[in-house]
Parts: sequence; C-alpha cells; structure tokens
Amino acid sequence: MNSSLKGPTRPATHAARLFTLAVTASLLAGCTRSGATEPQAVWQDEFNGTSLSSARWTPQIGNGFMSGSEYVSGWGNNELEYYTDRPENLRVENGELVITARRGAYQGTANGQPASFDWTSARVRTAGKFSRTYGKFEIRAKFPTGKGLWPAIWLLPEEPNPYGVWAASGEIDIAEGWGSKPTELAQTLHYGGQWPNNVYSGNTVNFPNGGTMDQWHTYAVEWTPGKIQWFIDGQLTSEKTGWWSARGTPPTSDADLHAWPAPFDKPFHLLLNLAVGGNFDGNPNASTPDTAEMRVDYVRVYGLTGETASAGTRPAMKYPWTPAVARPAQPDGNLVFNESFDWADTDPRVTADASRLNGVTQSAYWTLFRSDGQATLSNDAAAGKALKVDITNPGSVNYAVQVRQDGLNLETGGKYEVSFDAWAQTARPMMLKVGGGQDRGYAAYSGEQTLQLGTAKERKTVTFDMKATTDAATRLEFNLGNAGTGPVWIDNVVVKRVGNAAGARPPAADGNLLYNAAFTQDSPAHPGITGVPGTAYWTTWSNVPERLTTSVSGGTVTLNVKDVDPANNWHVQLNQTDVPLTAGKSYTLTFKGRATDAREVAVVVGENGGSYARYLDKTAALSATEQTFTYTFTAAATNPAAQLQILGAVGTPGSSYGLSFRDFRLVQNP
Repeated sequence: MNSSLKGPTRPATHAARLFTLAVTASLLAGCTRSGATEPQAVWQDEFNGTSLSSARWTPQIGNGFMSGSEYVSGWGNNELEYYTDRPENLRVENGELVITARRGAYQGTANGQPASFDWTSARVRTAGKFSRTYGKFEIRAKFPTGKGLWPAIWLLPEEPNPYGVWAASGEIDIAEGWGSKPTELAQTLHYGGQWPNNVYSGNTVNFPNGGTMDQWHTYAVEWTPGKIQWFIDGQLTSEKTGWWSARGTPPTSDADLHAWPAPFDKPFHLLLNLAVGGNFDGNPNASTPDTAEMRVDYVRVYGLTGETASAGTRPAMKYPWTPAVARPAQPDGNLVFNESFDWADTDPRVTADASRLNGVTQSAYWTLFRSDGQATLSNDAAAGKALKVDITNPGSVNYAVQVRQDGLNLETGGKYEVSFDAWAQTARPMMLKVGGGQDRGYAAYSGEQTLQLGTAKERKTVTFDMKATTDAATRLEFNLGNAGTGPVWIDNVVVKRVGNAAGARPPAADGNLLYNAAFTQDSPAHPGITGVPGTAYWTTWSNVPERLTTSVSGGTVTLNVKDVDPANNWHVQLNQTDVPLTAGKSYTLTFKGRATDAREVAVVVGENGGSYARYLDKTAALSATEQTFTYTFTAAATNPAAQLQILGAVGTPGSSYGLSFRDFRLVQNP
C-alpha cells in the first residue's frame, strides 16, 4: 500500500491515511506473505499532534558529545551544525515531523564553554524510551538537497553499549543522503572492534524508478538473526549476512570475537537528524540553500516472524588478522608492479585479473577512483611514458581524483620507503597515502602525507613504520583532488621494505613525551619545519601553503596566518608525530600560548591517519596575554605514533593573525 504514496504527492489528509491503514490492517489480519504472517506493529509515531512526543523522542542538543571524560566536537564527523530543540529547527505540523537546517550565527556551548556556530539543525532519538532487537523499521520521509546536507535515519545500540564503545556494539544506517548527490543513498553497517579499530560495509544505491531524495520515499530495514535487508519503496536494495564484533584494542585473533551474531543481537534505538557539513558530503558552498527541511511522515516498527529463530553458524568472513595470499615483491624488492607504466598486456608478469586504467595502454595493476572529480589519463611518450593525469575538475576532496595500486603486502614491524618521480604543469600539493581498504577502515599506515609538486621532475621519498597488522591488500594512493586543474605526471614508483620499524621512542631526559619542546634543536633525521631552524620533530601545514609562515625566537614558535580559510580549523596546523601512548593511561599536556588578538584554537592528541581518532579534543582561548593551558586525558588506545596538533584556522574569512606557543610538555601521570 505504501508504494502508492511514493513521490511528491501525499494523501489528502493525515487522518484519511490513518483510516485507510486501519481498514487495510483489518483486511490483512491473518494473511500470509511467503507463508509467514504479516508484520505486527509494536511501536509507531504518526506525528499527529502539535509537538514532538516527549514520551517517544528526546532531542539532542549541541555540536558534540562526551566520550568518557573527553568532549568530541562535530559529533566525531567534523559536522558544523549545532542541534537545538527550537521551533525554527524542530517542529510537528500537518502530521509531519519537520527538521530544519538553518544558516545563521548561533551562540551555543561546546564542552561547557560559549561557542559560535554558523548552522543549526535538529537530531532526535528514542534512547531510553524505545529500543528493540530485530524487527522491521519503516520510515516515510523526504530529504533536502544541497551540497553539505546530510539527512540520516539510523539505529544505535541502547546504552550501556553491550560489546564496548563504537563500533564494536554496532550501528545500522537505514538511509543516509548526500545532499550533493540526490539520486544516491547510502545503506551501511558499522561494526568490528572498538574505535579506532572499527570497520564498515554497505552499498550506495540509486532510488528506484529514477527517483531522487527530495521526493517522498519509504525507507525500511528488516532485521532478523544473521540477516539485515534494506528497502526503498518496498524494493529490496541491499542485504548483509556477515559482520563481527571483537574485544581487544586492537583485536588480534578469532579468540577476541564475541559470539555470532554480535553485535546485531541486542536492542537498538532510532535516530533522525539532518547534519550539515563534515566528512560525509563535505561542507556547504554558495549553492547550498540557507534553509533546508527533512520531513518525516511516520515511523513504524513491526515484529517479524522469524526474528526469534537461530542465526545459525557464523558465516565465513575476513578479519584484519585473517591470513591472505600475498603478491610477492619483484626481484629487486619493489612491491609495486608496472612501476614505470611500461608493461605491455602481453608481458608474462601481467595476470588476467590485473586492473587497468581505462583508455591507457601499459597501465596494468593501476586503478583510477573518482568521487566528484574528473581527469583524463594517458601515457606521455614525450616524458618517457610517464603517467599523465590531466585534471579537468579537481572535486571537493583530495581523493576526488585518486590514482592507486592495490595488493601490496606490508608486514607488521617493517620500515617501508615510498619513492617516485612527480611534477606538475603548475606547482601544487598532492596527498600520498599507503593504507588499508574498506575492511581495514581505510587506515593510513603511512599517515596522510601532503607533498608539494614543482614544475620540474623531482624524486619524492617518504618512509614510515608499519605498525598495523600485516596487510596483503595494502593500497598505494596518489590523491590529486581539490588542488586545482591541469596535468600531473607520475613515474618510477617504488615501495620497498628497508628495515625494521623502530620501537616506541622513549621520553626525553626530563620525562617529556614531546621532543624539542624548547624549539632549540636541529636534526637531519627529523628536519622539522622547512626553512625554520630549531624546529626538529615539529611540522606545520596549511591547505594554502603561502598563507602560513613560521618563525622561532627565544624558545617560542609563532605561526603567522594570512588571509585565513576557516572552513575547517585544521586548515592551519602545528604538529608533532611519533608520540607514544598506552591505552588506559592518564596523561597531562601543558603549554603556554598567546595570539595577536582573541582566538580559540583546537588542541588535539590522536591518531595520525586512519580514522584520526582523538584521545584529547579540547580548545584553548588565546588572548594577547600569554596563558598556561593544561589538559588531562586518558588514551583510548595504545599508539606508539600518536600526534599532537594545534589547529588554528579560526576567525572570519580573509583575516590575518599570529599564534605563539612555547614550553610544550606531555607526561604520563603516576
């Protein structure tokens, strides 16, 4: 019956629809579908009243949440919105729940401190009021479109999380929409180990019958032991029958697994929200509407015949510790095949299943991925058959144009070197990454390395320690998006093991886990900030390099920011990597800081790559008077190569300022 309601047209009145439902339900009582009784309603909200039912829903307020004693801003996704329960953002009218995202200055709080936000929206959940294990969850909704809008209908485990913190206890995303891609929808499961050792699997699907997200659609999941199915307008669009949950940080063997079908065998509650910006669809741009509405006609939950059946035995699955068939290195030790783009398809080293770049000869083993970018690829005979990547649309993220090779075998405990020739028609940055695929949560074993390309051919070299579980399906990525148009050339690519990884570096003589805290040292092995003496072990970064200059004087490092781009505070960074931390241990960070005028910067200690998990995520309110800042946190994971970051892209677009810091100290507490 609901399929007749899809599209922009809705019934004449909400009451009329309820009457029709009641009649239809009475006619269907006792009928069968494939030999099973029809789903039986157990919970619903038709949004008949004039306000949101407090017996069913709780609005969430703010721009983040507490994880233990730490505040996680941006809801862990760098989201921009501040959730409120104001009528401007959350109301019930004409039998519908309306969640409105609004552009406009709003004064809220972050970790108990006043903070300003450019977007507001709403997020509601049934936690503590309704949750269920198994069943059919059906929601009829209409999503807005526009770059950076992120409507979502999803399920989280009822607290306390039965198998540990996210995502070991699971997450079911019924429907997530990219505002910039109105014909597509994400249907996803999150599971695995505790963050940051989580993984996910899912599908990107198109709406049936050429539909788009700004039309009315019925979204549903049918969840039974060992099987989860997704539907749009009654049409099956996705199915998952394999997942896992494990203890241990990180989990290392089958012995760490919780019993099948964990984590999707415990009660979950519902969430409805409209996020703005962040990791999913990027941030809004000038084309994004100033107001956008997510409308929900109803939410209904049904019991299913078969939901009490056994899940059966655990299906065969691949885990991070599952041995994999490794592709051997070449005789010279190079893990990259066809490193100079000159292997003919008839070469005996080219297997039948080797990937290729469309339209590019001699490109076996290479792959092109594009999100919203465009590029033309070719062998450039004038450049010795180097791969030429002519970028015609750079897209909105660095992986919008990604040239990569999969299948490199990296072993735990190895030190690896990546080297290659590269140049560009116009000087520009690129991001190099050696890391895992989807089943490894896209972890960055090398970290995400931003390299500057000049107009002359130059050999680039990056070394790193492989500290993750051995991965025979490692990916080498050249990420060329979001950095301008024009040609880039790549050639003579080598990835080799060059020794053994170093153990976690010891504290400095005074117990400080941060090296060169006084900004007085130089080291050829750790050269520091380019052109700035006394900065060994430290680095800076800006998305537009010419906007940031750095100097050191009297033990104080100063970041001079010109014409800031404040879309994300991480567009200006002061970093130190290879900081060793141990899970469960308490640490205290102190430093002195000031600014040319009042500026609130982010203070982060966390993972360098992968999910960029943050063990410490705080702010420092700098003023023209130097102050001492102190933070205490507990490490969520053992990480011998964590990083300290000061994130300083703050203020109004185009503003200029200086940030000064000294006397950094990070110590483990007794």
